[in-house]
Amino acid sequence: MPKKVIVIGAGVAGLSSAIYANKAGHDVTVFEQGTCPGGVSTSWVRRGYTFDGGIHWLVGSSSRFQPFHKRWIETGALQENNHVIYADPVFIFKTGDVVLHLWRDIDRLIKELVDFAPEDRKALQALKRHVQIIGTYMPAPQRFWDWVMIILRLPVFIPLMVYLLCTSTRKYTERFSNPAIREMFSSILNLDQNALSIIGTLTGYTLGDNGYPIGGSRRLADNMEKTALTAGCQINYRSKVEKICIEDGRVTGVIVNGMLQKADHVIVAMDTCTALQTLFDEPLDERWARKLQKRTDSEHCALLSLGIKKDLSYLPSAMRIHINEPVKMAGLEYSTLWVYHYSSQEGYAPEGCSSLTVLFQGDTYDYWKNAKDKNTYMTLKEEFTQRAIQLLEEYLPEIKGNIAVTDLATPITYERYCSCYRGGYMSIWHAKTMPPRVPAKSSTIRGLHFAGMRTFMSGGLPIAVQSGYKAAKTI
Repeated sequence: MPKKVIVIGAGVAGLSSAIYANKAGHDVTVFEQGTCPGGVSTSWVRRGYTFDGGIHWLVGSSSRFQPFHKRWIETGALQENNHVIYADPVFIFKTGDVVLHLWRDIDRLIKELVDFAPEDRKALQALKRHVQIIGTYMPAPQRFWDWVMIILRLPVFIPLMVYLLCTSTRKYTERFSNPAIREMFSSILNLDQNALSIIGTLTGYTLGDNGYPIGGSRRLADNMEKTALTAGCQINYRSKVEKICIEDGRVTGVIVNGMLQKADHVIVAMDTCTALQTLFDEPLDERWARKLQKRTDSEHCALLSLGIKKDLSYLPSAMRIHINEPVKMAGLEYSTLWVYHYSSQEGYAPEGCSSLTVLFQGDTYDYWKNAKDKNTYMTLKEEFTQRAIQLLEEYLPEIKGNIAVTDLATPITYERYCSCYRGGYMSIWHAKTMPPRVPAKSSTIRGLHFAGMRTFMSGGLPIAVQSGYKAAKTI
């Protein structure tokens, strides 16, 4: 029998929930506080320049990586208007006069690095073995011999998994004695993640996954929105859910703009931590909820976007630039610039110009929140922007005098527009920890379901789309 389903949030998880609930025959309404779909997976336009604030690589972009790829196809996220490109090298790492390439081909990658730093031959060969072993288990088995390899490698796979889950990325990169090699691998992901994160990412590259869909975050989200609307889902923007209504242990609806919207089921597809703190009159009395709020540790960044009046297509599309002397900004010390530009993609900038973004990874939420409280936020944003530009011009002098647009998103920005807990865009899965898993269906409140951010560490878009599917299936 069809049910009335309300989804909170039109991010990737919310749209996935809506699409799959609709496929099951339910009447679906989505409420989104913002003005567009995608949530954290979004892009924005400033004076003709488009800045992608979400995707850098998409897990499940290849058909070998099921079930994520299946979800991207079923939700309409990937289609003809956003075919996937696989940049090779994934990025270049530059420190002083040294330039290294993160090639997708693991043999090519290891050869270049061993030639550069023969003292790290043993550690690099070990990394290659780790990627190959994990790679046996990541894609869906296609042939009989795939199953044979899975069985044969179990005796080495299990202890390797234990090692990677019990080792931080920081500790793993300390295996390399050459500072350039160490810094290169350190710049792939947050060093606080467990080492499985970095090996899994490298494995995805070498197996032909982790591509970038043309049109980026916003086109992927727009595609999902169109799928939902075409199927008959209703999506309401500028509609912030204020409370989930519960009577006698069952969901009855939500309050939006002071009015009750009745529902048989509610899928919470926003940041679960924020939802637990803001949407319930009484704390949710479930073990996972108490555990999650005590242990949530988020990935944060400040994202500087620049519109450049110059064609930068001769540069690699992604760069990690190691700073000679670490610089302190917003209370943190930075040693590497994560630089992306989109000159090779049509429509991201005016003719002959370039859209460029720089990530400053690290938890600066308290710094920016304090600035907001003291009314110095805009001043400090401008100071951060100008210092970052000066720093970038030292390594990319071609942008000097050619900056037409600047835009800085801080953790406060993510908090404001996406209700992200402490402004974090995803979670950190630490070494030696079992991450709190959020159930797709509440065990104490009938009709209450969860999808999206925090439902499984460390998160990201593949978890979002898969969690939406799982939440809808529990209705």
